[in-house]
Amino acid sequence: MKTLLVASLVLAFSGILTAQQAAEASSIQQKAEKIILPTVKFQNATIEQALEYIRVKSRELDTITQPPAAKGVSIVLRGGAMTDTISLDLKDVPVIDIVRYCAERVGLQHRVEKHAVVLAASFEEKPEPPAATPPPVLGSADQIVLPTVQFRDATIAAAAEYFKVKSRELDPAKQGVNIVVKPGGSDAKVSLDLRNIPLPYALSYAADLSGHQLSTDGQSYLLTPLKAE
Repeated sequence: MKTLLVASLVLAFSGILTAQQAAEASSIQQKAEKIILPTVKFQNATIEQALEYIRVKSRELDTITQPPAAKGVSIVLRGGAMTDTISLDLKDVPVIDIVRYCAERVGLQHRVEKHAVVLAASFEEKPEPPAATPPPVLGSADQIVLPTVQFRDATIAAAAEYFKVKSRELDPAKQGVNIVVKPGGSDAKVSLDLRNIPLPYALSYAADLSGHQLSTDGQSYLLTPLKAE
């Protein structure tokens, strides 16, 4: 009887975890579909300007999420600046559709990942989103959740230093994580605006935007240039 009770509890707990994971994976999708922007008017806006407007308005109009730090939809733009501009005049449109329209105007694709909507020229080289292939976890790094991540044209070294400092501040044990940027990379800059995101995912996006591979040797997170300069 005792064995059956333990087994039942294990199964119940597993069910709770599965439901929680499913909820996390769909939360960005749900918010992007349910947050409606009453008015969107772009006249020759850059993709960066358009996405910043969508981010800000999604946070203002998010009535779904309770914690203020988690409000809105995080959007990540992969690749360099686009030369094409965007002109739109819309009313009462969900965030996900506005993102799609903007992406189409500048020849980009979009997809919803676990913690952000991502725009890129192509997803063929990365067919599976982070929800299916999560970034490596060092120790309890996945328990360190950053309320806000905001970079504008930061170097990967500056971004890594920020993550290292914040990981120590937000780690209950005040240990944080070690982060090592290996030499030889390009001078690509990192621009991110994310909310309520676990450290490994924030690091993964920063690595992706700066042309680095994120890995761990068991002691530190390693950011290795994909192409040495």
